[in-house]
Parts: sequence; structure tokens; C-alpha cells
Amino acid sequence: MPHRSRVRQAVLALFILSVCSVSGTGGQWARQPGERVRNHFGPTVGLVASACRGACGGGCPSSCEATVTYECTAPDSLRRVRTYSCGTHAACREHDDCLDRCRERAARGLDCDAVCHKEAIQRYGFENATSWIGGGGPFGATPITFEYTRDTPQGPEPVFRCPGGSQPACSGGAGRCVTSAGLEVSPVFDRYVGGTGTARVSGFRSGRVCRDGAGVPGVCEEAIDIDVRGDARCEQAGASKPCSWYGFEFDYANASPGVPLVCSTSAADEDFLGGVVKRALTAMPADRSTELGAALGHIQGELGRGRSLTDVLSGIKVTPAGGAPVGGAPPAGAAPGVPPSVPVPTARGHLVVPMYEMADTAAPGSVLVREVRCTQNGSPVVETTFRLHFRGR
Repeated sequence: MPHRSRVRQAVLALFILSVCSVSGTGGQWARQPGERVRNHFGPTVGLVASACRGACGGGCPSSCEATVTYECTAPDSLRRVRTYSCGTHAACREHDDCLDRCRERAARGLDCDAVCHKEAIQRYGFENATSWIGGGGPFGATPITFEYTRDTPQGPEPVFRCPGGSQPACSGGAGRCVTSAGLEVSPVFDRYVGGTGTARVSGFRSGRVCRDGAGVPGVCEEAIDIDVRGDARCEQAGASKPCSWYGFEFDYANASPGVPLVCSTSAADEDFLGGVVKRALTAMPADRSTELGAALGHIQGELGRGRSLTDVLSGIKVTPAGGAPVGGAPPAGAAPGVPPSVPVPTARGHLVVPMYEMADTAAPGSVLVREVRCTQNGSPVVETTFRLHFRGR
């Protein structure tokens, strides 16, 4: 038995070296300190392309210095550029190349994360490796700068416009939106260009959501900044609590009838802490005979479908134009559901996506950012960002 164990270890070691060795002839995706690269990705895993290759941490970790700027692409259009200045270390670059080579070769029966994490621990020690994997240091003196205008190598690119009452101001390619009073305001999403199989969107509006006399919601005030004052009532955990409604609506064409639209309120990559919480929730035993166990079982089921922790804990409801919200019109004050998918019965139409935020989610004076995206067939359809300002009552 000891002999067999040594043989297995030797075979595994040889396989690890063949897949992950940074001195091999395979590709190297990790960028080097001081480089500035645009739309640089590693191998695509499922529908997600790995970004910020060479940064310490998963994807583009929260430890990166992130900024958002815009570039003028036409008299009335802007391109968004997400920039990440990320700490790096030779160990992080070796680790990302190890992961990317392993994933590119689609090594079956091998947990690439476990193999590459183990290699980093063996080479650099447990304390350093776990800090790097979580996005921490130690870092080298010079960071890597990554710029992204899209989420995948061949994916569509969002186009933005200046909201009503403002005009684009362009200088040296850089763009911003300013009012007649000289105040700068945030550009708003307009549509996607490029990519394949993407529904076309027009008339996009986002902001505060109100119900008309018939109870059908709609955007009544365009805004990115939303005051969460608890001016409405929503049901949560069997109790009616103060909340505020916001959301967006748009016309669409070229959709796939019968293929659901899926909306989420998170980015593709969760931060390290969010990942830890997600794994802990998934591992907990759920006794579905109890109310708490049933709730936990629901969360685990949604996480098992690939949804993020933020998706599962956020409230979203999609409403077809001219009809009641999917599943029936909610009574006044009721919270929306969290549907994993929403029917799209026709190739063209109008959709309203109302959402809510509980007034006690954060302390008065806090500001939370919600990035929202809806996809069909895995391709982006709309996206927008809200800044939620908790004012208190």
C-alpha cells in the first residue's frame, strides 16, 4: 500500500507539472508588472471569461483600484471603460497561468483550483498563498493595469448616452455628460452593439418606480441615484417593512420567443468574502421540514443553478407590457419574487423590471451600488447601475 501511494503521488506530481508548470511551452495569460492592457482575458470557462490575469486574487479582486471612465465614440454615444490597477506578485502570475493552462486543456477528473492552490502553498507557504488567493499581498512595487469595455472576448459592448438635460463633452477621446449649468452627471445605458444572438433594445429608462392607478408599475422618474426612504411597504420574513422601489423598462426586438430572460443583481465574479459565505451556505444541512430549513433549501437550490449569492438575496420581478407581472400582479405593498427565469413570449415587446430595497438594509448615510443585468441565451440584453442612498425616515 505505501508503494501504491507513492506511485499515485508521483503520477499526480508529473501531471501537475505537465499541466501547470510555468516553465513549459504552453501559453502564458498573466500580464507583467507595469503593463496596461485592454480587453485581455484568459480561457473562457462556461460563459465566463477569466479577467485580470496576473492580479493577486480571483478575477479582478476588490483589492484592485477600480475606476470607470467614458470615451466618446460618436456625437451622442459613449463607451464605458472599467479600469483595474491590480497588485501582482510572481506567485500570483504563476498561479493564474497554472489555472488557465489547466482549464484550457479541460483536464477531466482534476480540480484545477485545488491543484494550483496546492502548488502555490508548496512553493510560497500557506500564509502567503492564502493571502494572495484572497486578493491580498504582499505585492511587488508595480501594479498591472487592465481595461475592459466588454465582459467576454467576443461579447457585445454596451453603448451609453447622456441623460435628458445633459450633453456629451469630449476632449482627447475622453467623454463625460454635463448639464447646461456645468454639472457632471452619469451616462446611462442605451443598448448593446456587437455579439451574436442578442436582443435589440431601445427606449431604455431606469430610475424610481411608481404604480399607476391599475397597479402596473413603471419608471416615473429617471435616475441612477435612488433615495431609499422606506416610502413603501414590502413583505419580508412574514412581516411588512418599509422599502423603496426602483427599476427599469425598455422596448425590445429580435428576442427568442419562449426563451426566458434572466435578471441578476451582481457582477460575474463575487468577492472573496462573498464566495466564502456562498460555500458555507451550500455546505449547511437543510431540514426542509422546518421553515428555516425550507428557506435554506431554496437558497441552496438557487446557488446550485449557478446564481450568485447577491442574485438569490435580491428582489426582482419582470412585467410584460400591457399585462400583469409574471405570476400575477402583486398586491399593494407586497415584495416581488426572485424568479430564476422570466418568460419572453414574443420576439418584440416592452418589459418593466421593478425591484425593491428594504429601508433597513444599511444604516442611514450609507450608499450601496447595485449593478443589474438581464440576459437571454446567456447573451446580455440590458444592464444598468443604481446607487442606493439610505436616508433614514
